[in-house]
Amino acid sequence: MFLGDRGAHQPRQRYDELRPFLADREIELVYTDDLRDLAFKNLKQFDALAVYANIDSVDDEYADAILRYVSQGGGFVPIHCASFCFRNQPELVALIGAQFQRHGTGIFQARISDEEHPVTDGFSGFRSWDETYVHHKHNEDGRTVLMYRVDREGREPWTWIKTHGSGRVFYTASGHDSRTWTNAGFQNLIERGIRWACGDEPSKAGDYVAETPFDPPAMGSISRDAAPFDYIDVGPKIPNYTPSRQW
Repeated sequence: MFLGDRGAHQPRQRYDELRPFLADREIELVYTDDLRDLAFKNLKQFDALAVYANIDSVDDEYADAILRYVSQGGGFVPIHCASFCFRNQPELVALIGAQFQRHGTGIFQARISDEEHPVTDGFSGFRSWDETYVHHKHNEDGRTVLMYRVDREGREPWTWIKTHGSGRVFYTASGHDSRTWTNAGFQNLIERGIRWACGDEPSKAGDYVAETPFDPPAMGSISRDAAPFDYIDVGPKIPNYTPSRQW
């Protein structure tokens, strides 16, 4: 089940972008923005609950249903703005693993911190424009950070997994708009996260290494006894097409 709302992040449009891709991968998404669908009896019909919305508060009944559902083995997949949901329910904030605090924007690629975890094994990350989330209220109990966003301020936990009772939680801060949701790397990551949260094999998503980061080697230093740079000026023997009306 994909829980959205009618807010600025346009969850229905994001769902429409992701659903065909996952359908081809034999994962069925069902959209709702009706909080009544969070009733425990309804949640039990699904393998996982994905959340992409700005739902500031939720009734105790539905908060308890989510916690019970996950503890009994259900998957929980909060994406991006979901880390600012349910702020009146501290236990749900703890279940997500942290709460959104602030953001800037930019084009970046989060760095893999655990290449051997099933979710990131065979996944090298992707580069996209997105909001540069910073979180607070971190709950590190049972949390494993798989990816960090790195900038001059340090390393910000970006994608992580958690367990809760018999259930599993997958979160990524990526996903502000179409630029990320239509990115093949993001789609591969979401499939991996959903499969892991449902107790399936993330490797079924296939490898995604098309955007493997490359760190260029350091330039070698010139030896101290090297001869000074020398050249011969051959003048017009080498054509030089400088900017002009002709070129």
